[in-house]
Amino acid sequence: MKKSNICMFSGMLVLLAVLAMAAPAAADPWIGGDPLVTANGTSGTVSGGLWFDAYPGFDYAYSTPVTKDFSLPCTAGNVEWARLYVDTYIGNMQSNYPMNTTVEFDGGSGYETLGSEIMNTTYTFPEGSSSDGTVWINDHCNRVTSDCLMWYDVTDSITSSSVSARVHTAKLDGTRPYDGRVKMIALVVAYDNPSSGETLRYWVNQGHDTDSYVADEWGCYYVGNTKFSTSGLTVVDANLTAIYLASHNGNYTFNNNPLPWSNPDQGPYFGYQSWNVTDYITGGNSFMTFDRNATDSGSYSGYFKIPLALLVVKEE
Repeated sequence: MKKSNICMFSGMLVLLAVLAMAAPAAADPWIGGDPLVTANGTSGTVSGGLWFDAYPGFDYAYSTPVTKDFSLPCTAGNVEWARLYVDTYIGNMQSNYPMNTTVEFDGGSGYETLGSEIMNTTYTFPEGSSSDGTVWINDHCNRVTSDCLMWYDVTDSITSSSVSARVHTAKLDGTRPYDGRVKMIALVVAYDNPSSGETLRYWVNQGHDTDSYVADEWGCYYVGNTKFSTSGLTVVDANLTAIYLASHNGNYTFNNNPLPWSNPDQGPYFGYQSWNVTDYITGGNSFMTFDRNATDSGSYSGYFKIPLALLVVKEE
């Protein structure tokens, strides 16, 4: 009972703070996670746009690597920033199933190894403690519940508008892992278009945040939030995209405005949804909130995870 009361109190504080639109990003105090913040991603100004593409499947990557080809919307010389994201499934929210994930990238001159990430750890729910629970494997790889999320800056590796990535998973001794399926291989690119004459501000808010019915059962209701520094901008057009890792899309608001919901599920445990939010930016900083969709019972709405939120604003 004591734990339930603590979680309920913490959840109420988080929810009230989010509704006030003044809280810093914070993870679920029961399940844990890495909050979405711009500092973990990037922001800047370009004349072209912010583009992404992703492998959305859920295939094993042991004997045969999972591969994704990307066709960029620009020439290699106009790429201002590019980051590759990979998410692999460990097989359990808390247990340790040691696994090595090897990520390779071909930016146009052949494959190179970006990382060989060894995950050999359990995951522990924070349960209302001061910890966010995130297990940091290194500065570009972490574990939150059953997923290992990796990211690599590949801007300088891109020499062509046709690039590829591939992912292989195995136990530490090279044999078949307990699971090791790939949920996501995503490439996000900020690029210029010198002939457009446009000024576009962009934000890539990155984290590894999660929400689960498990926390709700303890009375620890959680609504995540992330901030975009849009204060002072004269907005002509604005588009927001949430990229999630779940079988069921979450619920979102932007500056206290509920966003239309759909369940695109581009992959079994991957999806994204975009909205035009031009009318919702009113001069100050902007906030997106997110939480699991609890309108349906069962596994479809039980778990929700989000690593990325993208905002692009066209200025006058």
